[in-house]
Amino acid sequence: MITWKKIIFNKSNTITRINNTKNFLDFSNEVEPGGYKPNDYYMSKEKFFDHYLKKDRYKIWSNYLKDNLEKNKSILSIASGRAINELDLISNNHDITCSDLEVPECYNVSLKLFGKFKYIKLDILKNKTEKKFHFIFCISALYIFSNSQLEKIFSNLREMLDKDGILIIDFGGSEDNYFSFFFHEIYLVFEAYLIYFFSKIFKKDIGFEIHNNHGYRRKNKEILKIAEKIGFKFLSYSEFDHSSELQRSSIIRKIIELFPISAKIFRILGKRMSYIRFFKFAKK
Repeated sequence: MITWKKIIFNKSNTITRINNTKNFLDFSNEVEPGGYKPNDYYMSKEKFFDHYLKKDRYKIWSNYLKDNLEKNKSILSIASGRAINELDLISNNHDITCSDLEVPECYNVSLKLFGKFKYIKLDILKNKTEKKFHFIFCISALYIFSNSQLEKIFSNLREMLDKDGILIIDFGGSEDNYFSFFFHEIYLVFEAYLIYFFSKIFKKDIGFEIHNNHGYRRKNKEILKIAEKIGFKFLSYSEFDHSSELQRSSIIRKIIELFPISAKIFRILGKRMSYIRFFKFAKK
């Protein structure tokens, strides 16, 4: 396991290091600053999905979940947020209960648009549901937790599952390996300073923040070890999206913009840094 750095560009003309440890609330605010509020995309189902499901990663998440969840079984989603993938599943007759730290403001308008479904307040680090579910899934959220916190979360999830229940997790971001270490800890930092240096030459208002505690990257075997320790049996592993991690780079994004054919090359280079890593476990 390694602490994950994240670089955010701004117009401050300064370099700021932020050492605060991210928590679950920080994660929610980062995804959508100001909270998950209703907006014009809730005018129709088509408009909602045309906007929110247009990103490849959301399509990948939905397709994987549709292939691995059963419609006649109870399903709990952890850290649902705006419930983009969840509403896609609900529209396909899956029995989904959504959850997050708070029930979002967009819930009521979602009910009007998609029909009745449950959305509960749940802090998975501290609480459990009384009801047990056959499936539980969590997408791109658990990377923010330390190993001790992750063990507690796995324990809570296990208690919330039926006998032989299934847990599906995408941890969010690439595995901890030599490629991801070089890219995140060395190359992206070097690139940020390079852009900052040239911004001074060309008198541009560019600065950046280095978040030293964005979360954690883990080796796959570390995740399996924690899950098995808590009482889960490993079933399968699938990885997708070999380009999102590389596109954290401003230079790579610009190259792809200027030379679209280069995207294929970067997807090949990004195979050791898959953004989506699905782990599927069964409760022992």
